[in-house]
Amino acid sequence: MKHHTFVALLVAVAAMPASAQQAGEQQAAPMGMMGHSADMQAHREAMQEMRDLMQRAQAAADPAERATLMAEHRERMQAHMARMMSGGNARMMQRHHEQMAMMHEMMAQMAARHAAEQADPEQ
Repeated sequence: MKHHTFVALLVAVAAMPASAQQAGEQQAAPMGMMGHSADMQAHREAMQEMRDLMQRAQAAADPAERATLMAEHRERMQAHMARMMSGGNARMMQRHHEQMAMMHEMMAQMAARHAAEQADPEQ
């Protein structure tokens, strides 16, 4: 039972970045950060292209093709991050990095707790 709860928590937390991203997009528009609909649309398209590349890379059977797709994904991601970090977006990105750091810390704590529970099921 504890294992199922842990797995459900992991799935929920893994889904949080997408939800947090959508919430950040909704909050960013009134504050003027990436609030222009053209900017937001370009961001969404870039994110979808990167997700598509990642899916294609994971599905690729040929290691050379996988490496090529991963390299293209990395290049697009770096270019997109550079655009996002420019101008007024830098403050928003810093907040997102801080939130992600907190989520990583929480995940580490949950993993440690799970490991402890596995070692001593009586807890």
